[in-house]
Amino acid sequence: MSVSINARRIETVLPQTQCRQCGFDGCAPYAEALASGQAAINLCPPGGMPVMHDLAALLNTPPLPLAQADKAAAPKVLAVIDEAACIGCAACIKACPVDAIIGATKQMHTVLANECTGCELCLPPCPVDCIDLQPVADAWLPRARQLADAGLAPREAAASHAQRRHQRRQARLQRLATARRAHLAARAAAVTQTHGSSAKLNPADLIAKAMARAQAQQNQRTEATNQADFAQQQIDKAQARATYRRAQRDLRYGSEAEQAAALAWLRAYKAEQEN
Repeated sequence: MSVSINARRIETVLPQTQCRQCGFDGCAPYAEALASGQAAINLCPPGGMPVMHDLAALLNTPPLPLAQADKAAAPKVLAVIDEAACIGCAACIKACPVDAIIGATKQMHTVLANECTGCELCLPPCPVDCIDLQPVADAWLPRARQLADAGLAPREAAASHAQRRHQRRQARLQRLATARRAHLAARAAAVTQTHGSSAKLNPADLIAKAMARAQAQQNQRTEATNQADFAQQQIDKAQARATYRRAQRDLRYGSEAEQAAALAWLRAYKAEQEN
């Protein structure tokens, strides 16, 4: 590359989906790699040819064929949660880079369609395969543009909105981490102060308190084990239901090989249930 461009300027060209399909941990790291000459300009499937050509012009480098041309040519997608199958594990909420999924632990989750960037990061962590990708005709995602600067073209407005959603999420996570560190530090200081100021205790009192703590810890371990076993049972049941739904779907809509495999699985499943 014959010019040196600031990474922040490069980042304004990227679609801000934070999808990591370029091989980097988001749009900002990809922009930094481009600025330092450590990455090619053709790695962004969501941006496709428009972004690749803009990067080529910005960095004064020849255009390149897209590294993932098929992926770039495919329609944009929105994540959709099968709310009846969702077990409320919150894994997808933690994975979404723009806070486009709402819900609470052990409660039904749902995707805010207008905020979804189609990054697909919510799919891998879902333990029950209850998230589907719905193709849409939109040229650029997300559909929401409220946070974008006025007067931007649709592509730039979508990217600007998504970037600010991501930045707000990062700031929120940073605040939570800071608050947690402060809480732990305060608790440690309180424990130290209590130990330093406590008077000498009777040996019998020390033994009694130690035994009480040991019993309490044992009770907590037993309760935690029971809860973990129950949670795993719920996940196993949900995974079995998800596999059953996939087999039914493959039996109706799959290829011949998929239909044959689905039929064999369903027969085995039925035999297992009858035993």
